[in-house]
Amino acid sequence: MNRKLSIGAYQFFSMLYLFEMGSATLVGLASGAMQDAWISVLTALVTGCLLLCVYIKLFDLYPELPFTRYIQSILGKFAGKILAMVYILYFIYIGARVLRDFEELLVITLYNASSNISIGILFLFLCMYAVFKGFEVFGRVCEFVFFVIIFITVALIGFEVIAGIIKTDNLRPVLETGWKTIIKEAYPLTVTFPFGETIVFTMILPYLKKAEYAWKIGVPGLIFAGLVLTLVTMLNICILGANTVERATYPILTAISYINIADFIQRLDSIIVIIIAVGGFIKITVFFFCAVIGAADLFKIKKSDTLTYPIAVIILLSSVWMAPDYLEHYKEGFDIVPYYLHIPLQIIIPTVLLVIAIIQKKAKTKENAA
Repeated sequence: MNRKLSIGAYQFFSMLYLFEMGSATLVGLASGAMQDAWISVLTALVTGCLLLCVYIKLFDLYPELPFTRYIQSILGKFAGKILAMVYILYFIYIGARVLRDFEELLVITLYNASSNISIGILFLFLCMYAVFKGFEVFGRVCEFVFFVIIFITVALIGFEVIAGIIKTDNLRPVLETGWKTIIKEAYPLTVTFPFGETIVFTMILPYLKKAEYAWKIGVPGLIFAGLVLTLVTMLNICILGANTVERATYPILTAISYINIADFIQRLDSIIVIIIAVGGFIKITVFFFCAVIGAADLFKIKKSDTLTYPIAVIILLSSVWMAPDYLEHYKEGFDIVPYYLHIPLQIIIPTVLLVIAIIQKKAKTKENAA
């Protein structure tokens, strides 16, 4: 994994899309906005694109360096290394949170007799295999998975239309509670999850085949993923109604279970669980990769593969120990993590770093001119 990585345009687009869809399709995004939840998602998408622009602009200033390296260039070695370590731990922690999401999903839906840790071990074995095979191989997997998931998504939407379960009246009345509720649901929850999580791609951007892919592919990829999430949110509301979406643990699974065409095409929720789990694998592996890359760079470890085992163990144990049950895990993810982790690490610190970097660059230009 230490050799120079090279990520193509389609691979980057596929990876970004699958990463964004990952665990975001599991929960009812902005469900507190009721039938206006889709407007909250669109509002959050706009801010998410601005955040991605901040990340890409930082990459433009340091095109050859990963995020954990140019933090040290901006803040100095001492403060930079501390902050780089914070971000590595952040990637590990969020990877563990996503793993816990899918441990709970699979135990609740398909493997009732299994434990969270057994599902987590199997998941991480797959992620470790991806890390050992290299990022190029992982990128090609994303290409194939993207095509399959898009095909299945279109087919499922078609089945929902044919089954006649989409009731657009459930989207009315629009703006019943006004913009206050919509903004409250969009900020900070929906902005930071899933859009702000693209902060992890600051570790991947230096490995693009062409630097311009960051703007040409990254922003359109995020917009496309956001629009699909908006569509999924709208369909869930149309099928289930806003009240059911707000109460349901996994709204998308409940909505898919309503499909019944001639008593032949039905019970498709198990298929969507598998598809979502594949998206979860992509998301966990991206966080895993970036934690390994960042730690190897920070501690000057030439053979970064040696970090795969200890980081995998940390992710696994963290996923199991972070909360005693799913309700506590869910509450922590929506009431604590966005305010104490996501906002500082996704929004405040990158913005401050960009301002400092621009000031430093202008000062250096003036010195050279003088």
